[in-house]
Amino acid sequence: MKFLLNILPAICFFLTYKLAGGNLIWATGAIVISSVICLALNYVLYRAISRFQVVLLAVLLLFALPTIWLNDTNIIKLKVSVINIALALIILALQFIFKKNIVEAVSGVKTPIPTNLWQKATIAVAGYLILCAGLNYILAFKLPDLFSSFSAQEAEDLWVAYKTYGNGILNFIFVLLISFWMTSKLSPEQKAELENLMNKLKEAQKANKKKLPQNDEKIKNNSDI
Repeated sequence: MKFLLNILPAICFFLTYKLAGGNLIWATGAIVISSVICLALNYVLYRAISRFQVVLLAVLLLFALPTIWLNDTNIIKLKVSVINIALALIILALQFIFKKNIVEAVSGVKTPIPTNLWQKATIAVAGYLILCAGLNYILAFKLPDLFSSFSAQEAEDLWVAYKTYGNGILNFIFVLLISFWMTSKLSPEQKAELENLMNKLKEAQKANKKKLPQNDEKIKNNSDI
């Protein structure tokens, strides 16, 4: 159910675009409404909303609302490129200026992965994000200029497909590849330490989930009083 709530806005975006005859403004409105509803359902069902979910919604609204208000689809098309470049700059700054990898900065958990390996991984991730930003820009704005066989509508259709699932597929493949590469560079002791850390995090996550029914019971009791 949680996975469905995460992907439902993208599905609504894609289906609305197709059903509305390629109207990107309508599709943008659909993803805004569905994102707000899914976030609310997530809170109702699980009594928790992560900071990451709030940030994602805020970023979406930052680009989607001006797109709808100004009737300018170029704004929403820039979203993927701007976000990817911003993320690339953030992780590079964290690693090389603040001397923290992205995992330590976000979760506060120190991993057994060596600093030099994190540095190489950070450069690889930043490079990948910049490449994706460039790819999004080309698909959104330059495809008909580069390939005359593409009309403006066909280029937009391709961009919508890329934004809906193409970018996610590329991200999934990249995460698998870099995870495999990083793991292959670890010693047996570091791998064992990393596995223990992952197990502890999973146990902590399960413990947090068990607390939710108890919290719901407390809320119910307080309302009865």
